[in-house]
Amino acid sequence: MAYQFVVKAKENSVSGGVPMETGIALKPGQLLTISVSPDDTWSAGAANRTSNANGLGNPLGGNFGTFSNGNFVFLYGSLVGSFDSGKTFFGVGTRLEMTILAPGKLSLFYWDINNQDNSESITATVAVYNGPL
Repeated sequence: MAYQFVVKAKENSVSGGVPMETGIALKPGQLLTISVSPDDTWSAGAANRTSNANGLGNPLGGNFGTFSNGNFVFLYGSLVGSFDSGKTFFGVGTRLEMTILAPGKLSLFYWDINNQDNSESITATVAVYNGPL
């Protein structure tokens, strides 16, 4: 069964926001899929700062490079996920398929250094499949 979650660029930013807590608990062996329409966009500010979940410059918006937060580096404006409420991160973009190796709860974020000028949101479709018994 698939679930949809609205992730907001301002409210769910890694900088100044809070996680979009999905409530989905994951366990080893499950397959996690997350997809976002490439036409679904959000914004890191004025002018050419609108992108899809792949981040700025990939392919929409200007190329602003990457933002580092701790040991994690992704394009500005990317959709990222976490299994530990934001202590560690993984890239999601417009499509992710991942085998779960350790238990955790899925949360989603907008990757940006400053949430004050962010706007809009994207809708992520999340599905979890159990592996062989």
